[in-house]
Amino acid sequence: MYASMHESDALDAARSLARPARPGTEVDTTLLEEQICAEAGLWEPAAARRALDQAHGDPAHAVSILRVWAATQPHVEALAVRDHDVVLTRRLSSAYPQIPGGQWLGFAPELMSRQLVWDDRPVAGRADDVHPSGPEVAAPDTPRRSDTPRVRDLIDGAPMAAPPQSGAGDDPARAVLVPPHSRANRLAILARGETGALVSLAAMILGRRQEAVLVELTAAVATVRIPHPRSGNPIAVAEVPITEVEVVLDADVDGRPGLAVGWGATVGTVERRAIALALLDAAILADGDLAEPLTLDEQTIIAATDGPATNGFVEHLRLPHYAGFTAYLSQAAAKEQP
Repeated sequence: MYASMHESDALDAARSLARPARPGTEVDTTLLEEQICAEAGLWEPAAARRALDQAHGDPAHAVSILRVWAATQPHVEALAVRDHDVVLTRRLSSAYPQIPGGQWLGFAPELMSRQLVWDDRPVAGRADDVHPSGPEVAAPDTPRRSDTPRVRDLIDGAPMAAPPQSGAGDDPARAVLVPPHSRANRLAILARGETGALVSLAAMILGRRQEAVLVELTAAVATVRIPHPRSGNPIAVAEVPITEVEVVLDADVDGRPGLAVGWGATVGTVERRAIALALLDAAILADGDLAEPLTLDEQTIIAATDGPATNGFVEHLRLPHYAGFTAYLSQAAAKEQP
C-alpha cells in the first residue's frame, strides 16, 4: 500500500527535529489535541487534553465539551496579529524550487515513519515546548512573516481570478453567521470545521481540477496581543502555533485559462487542515458558489470515505510540482496573447 522511501542522511536529519514523547505518558496526543483546539475554535491544549480524557477519546465529543467550556469564559478582544509577530518555523513551496527567503523543512510531518514500533524506544513526537518561545523567538536572525516575501508574488503570465472584497469578518463563536457569507465569515466557519470533512471535500474537488499547486505553506508561532486594561498599550498574552497555506487552482478568467489563489489557516500544526481550507477557498473563488455539482456516485463516495487515501491525496500537494506548474503558466500566457 505504501511506497518505501530510501533512507538517507537528509531524512535522518529531518527526523532529528522531532522531540521525544512527553515523559510520563504512554500515548502522545499532541496533534490530536491541536486538532481538537482547531475544531473548537480556541487554543488551549491543556483543556483539549482534559476534554479528550473526559470524552473517553472521542474527538467529536471533546470538541463539543471544549466549545461549551469556552463559551463560559470571559472574552477579551484581541488585536490583529502583525506580520512582525509571526515567527516562521517551516516554509515550503511546491510551485517553485527557488523562492525569495528560501525554503526550509523544519519539523517535517511527511517524513515521520509509518512503521509500528513495539520496543521501548521513544516514539518520535513533539513535546509541549516544541514551538519556539522566549529567547529563541526574539533572536535577530529568526525569520518573520514581515521580512519574508509571499511566493504568490512570483506568479506571472496567467490571468488571476479577482478575490471578493471582504472585511475582518465576525467571530462564529460569538454570533450566528447566516448566508450569504462574506469570504472572511466563510473562512472563519470553515476554520472550525471537522478535519475529516474538510479533507474529504477538498479531495473530491481536487480530483476534478486540471491544475492544483501548493504555492506556499508556512508553520509559525504568532504572538497574540490585547490592549492593557489600564494603559491601553498592546501587551503579549499568548504565543499560538499556526499553519498558513496558499494554493492555486485552474480557473476560467474572462474566457482564458487562469488561476484562483486560495488561502487557509488553522491554529496548530495539522497541515492537512490548512491545505484543505485553502483548496476549498480557491475552488469557491474559481467557480463562484461551486455551481458545478459533484457527482456522488459509488466510486466517489467510497474514495471520499477512505481516510488514509483522502489525507494522502490532499497532503501530496506538499511534493514538488515545478514542471507541471511551469507548463500550465506557459500555456495560460500563450493563450492570453492575441
